[in-house]
Amino acid sequence: MVHPKVLSSRCDLHNNLSAKISNMKKFLLVVAVLFGLLPASIAKAHDPIILTSDQRTPSDGPLLLDGTISFALYGSLDARGETRGFRVNFNAGDPLYISILIPDLAPENMLDNASLPFLNVEDPNGAIVKLATTEKISFAEPYTGTNYVRLTEFRGTALGGTYSITIMGDSPARFTVSVGEKEMFGSPVENIANRELGVGGVMAWYAGEAQTVDSTVDSTVPTSEPDSEPSSGESSSNNPLILIVAAIAVAAIIVVLRFIRVVKTR
Repeated sequence: MVHPKVLSSRCDLHNNLSAKISNMKKFLLVVAVLFGLLPASIAKAHDPIILTSDQRTPSDGPLLLDGTISFALYGSLDARGETRGFRVNFNAGDPLYISILIPDLAPENMLDNASLPFLNVEDPNGAIVKLATTEKISFAEPYTGTNYVRLTEFRGTALGGTYSITIMGDSPARFTVSVGEKEMFGSPVENIANRELGVGGVMAWYAGEAQTVDSTVDSTVPTSEPDSEPSSGESSSNNPLILIVAAIAVAAIIVVLRFIRVVKTR
């Protein structure tokens, strides 16, 4: 017959062990959720490109080699009647997505619809579609911590060839044009000399700072070269995520090791 004190001690041990197992399961569940959320927040980001004041026409501006990849082009119309431009390549049958946004800041969010920036989209056959304001939907961009108002978006099926996109407006305003929905950073872009600006360039644009770029433009800038160094803006934006992931991983390892040690000592 087991002594009552021994039986009570065994019950306490079992209860403590069960509690530790339950707490570890809860912790690991939280870790799994956090690991799931971090990539999701990263995946909402667009590959940023900064348009400059000398890129007034599509032929002057960047050429996106794959229009299905998610890019965000940031620029400013500095005076009434100014334009900015860029080009996008599609294969026949590709999904076509284009939208235009403004920062949810003054003076842009104070402009009436007629004064807001709009797009002229010319397809490979020369047909032009005007994309002007049809809605005003505010939202936050978690990757950069910035806020925007979407003015319009367009979805369709692309023709094969190059689309020419011109941004126009009747008032000075900052704008963002979003193209594509497939998340893939570092894709090659032609006719661009400031690709390294990255997130730092976006934050300067958001703050209303002028972008100065060397007028010499390389014909092709592949950004996925293994020996290329990341920009300071991209490095600083990724460091917090790396630290968070590392901290979670270390904490999970510590909890598992402690649990193993407790089980062995029992």
